[in-house]
Amino acid sequence: MAKSPNKLSASEAVLRMAQKRLKARDLVEACLDRIEHREGQVHAWEALDPEGARKRADMLDKRARPVGPLHGVPLAVKDIISTKTMPTTCGSPIYRDHVVGRDAACVTQLVKAGAIVLGKSVTTEFAGGHAGKTHNPHNLRHTPAGSSSGSAAAVADFMVPVGYGTQTAGSVIRPGAFNGVVAYKGTYGWADLAGVKAYAKSLDTLGFFAREANDLALIRAAYGHAAANPAKQAPRIGLVRTPWWDVAEPYNQKNLLEAARTLRAAGARVREWVAPESWTGLVQAQNRIMTKEATQSYAKERARFSHLFSPIMKAVMVDGDAVNRRQYADAKKRKRVAVGQLDEAWEKFDLLLTPSAKGEAPSGLGNTGDPLFNRFWTLLGSPCIALPFNTGPFGLPLSVQLIGKHGSDDKLVAWARWIEARLA
Repeated sequence: MAKSPNKLSASEAVLRMAQKRLKARDLVEACLDRIEHREGQVHAWEALDPEGARKRADMLDKRARPVGPLHGVPLAVKDIISTKTMPTTCGSPIYRDHVVGRDAACVTQLVKAGAIVLGKSVTTEFAGGHAGKTHNPHNLRHTPAGSSSGSAAAVADFMVPVGYGTQTAGSVIRPGAFNGVVAYKGTYGWADLAGVKAYAKSLDTLGFFAREANDLALIRAAYGHAAANPAKQAPRIGLVRTPWWDVAEPYNQKNLLEAARTLRAAGARVREWVAPESWTGLVQAQNRIMTKEATQSYAKERARFSHLFSPIMKAVMVDGDAVNRRQYADAKKRKRVAVGQLDEAWEKFDLLLTPSAKGEAPSGLGNTGDPLFNRFWTLLGSPCIALPFNTGPFGLPLSVQLIGKHGSDDKLVAWARWIEARLA
């Protein structure tokens, strides 16, 4: 039985459109039908532009040739990313009806590559820790994580094939893990963030959610990067339990080790790499940088509208105020030292294999989950990919995280394609 168009990956959809076996309008309509059927339960969207999407799809269908690598692919845009006609609310009552009047650079980039903006996906308040309204589509009583929860849930529930996210602590990889989709956080600084509401400028990084690793190569191609083909030779993989291994759920520990065994059996050279003990200080370092920079990013809103901040956002401001100049400098120093230590790993390994999260998505919608297994990779600026692998005791998705060398995003995507095929 043929897949419904909305269940196609971006790669499959682009191929079918190139072969004239699928129209962009039909894909848009299938996504909108799914949204109509499920949005009342999942709550993944802040705003939709069905007529704008239909109009653009019709225009693309008239083209003799694809306009770019994402020709006709519907896109969810996280609601801290500016769009020309739809509100950019940042998940806050402060910006409830705020229309910026121009697209963010990253939106323009994908539209030029043929993408169709379907709507704005729910974010947590200012992409922080205060939960949004989105539910996990696999179990509506469980969190979809934060802060890119809307995009991750929309991709997982077949409402859209690709969604934008951003990560400052763990807001791309963790939602990818909890919702059972492929998630990519690029090397720090890989994409222009003009038009994206800042949280912590030395940490904020753009990312994506998709259905398969192949889609990541397609998205990277939209940014002008040459997609690297999966290597014929098996990778050298460093298994990294991290200093927080004991915090991971036992079933998730077993799952990561099962993934390592599976990849070893497929020919990969898997050896353990033990992170330095000094890395235990990286979580605090990341949090100090994040909260201090958040006080700078939201100084204007705090001065005028602090009464509209959630208790969680107010607590972030207090934590940031408490970080003095010496502590901030120390946090930056810890980062520099750890980046140098991580460079040693790349002499032995092509990529690292590590947990994406503690375990399954926790029950309850007020708790977005712990970004513990993401914070330090974000601090180090490494490219990261979450790949779904197995399910946990409650039947919710589990995931493994792949870490690449700074700037080696296309190679990491290629290895992700190799690994995904072996873990399938």
